[in-house]
Amino acid sequence: EQPRGEGPGRGGAARPAAAGAVPVRRILGARGVPAGMFISLAVLSATDILTAYLPVVGEHRGIAPATVGVLLGLRAAATIACRLVMTPLIRLLGRRALTVVTCAAAGLLCAGVALPLPVWALGVMLALLGFCLGVGQPLSMTTVVRAAPAEARSTALALRLTGNRLGQVAAPAGAGLVAGVAGVAAPFVTLGLLLCVAAGAAARTE
Repeated sequence: EQPRGEGPGRGGAARPAAAGAVPVRRILGARGVPAGMFISLAVLSATDILTAYLPVVGEHRGIAPATVGVLLGLRAAATIACRLVMTPLIRLLGRRALTVVTCAAAGLLCAGVALPLPVWALGVMLALLGFCLGVGQPLSMTTVVRAAPAEARSTALALRLTGNRLGQVAAPAGAGLVAGVAGVAAPFVTLGLLLCVAAGAAARTE
């Protein structure tokens, strides 16, 4: 007599097929996954380089280090505060439209940091930029999760994190090269273009 639980409907023959790993190529080929990963990389790169290069810009423009710290604090506070209103914004605009709007706005604001603005205007711009970047990260994660095959969502998120880590290595190096060639404000213009490209990628998801 065959033991319970070892028949073809319950046991080993069906289990390997159900537990089979989804190929990475299939995950990356799912519509929306590459876009979500790129958006995440762009937003994280902008956050990291903003934190690293704003003190350099401040020194170049004669802004006191304490003031630069306050500006970075405003950016961080706005990034946290945006989570309080994300649900109403998603209901109002939808996830894709909100991603497009915030990435495009972040791109324009990031490029605007390169302009010789007064400190108060720079503070307003950084607060708005922090808000937009704060919205971008969780929405990029949602984009990847919704686009990936249901059985491979954890792998898709792991790929997203891998892309983020690669971006954290490559983005500062690239920003350093751009700053060395075109000046300390040039990385912000480059990041602005990157975020606008991310907005375009978000518009083509779903």
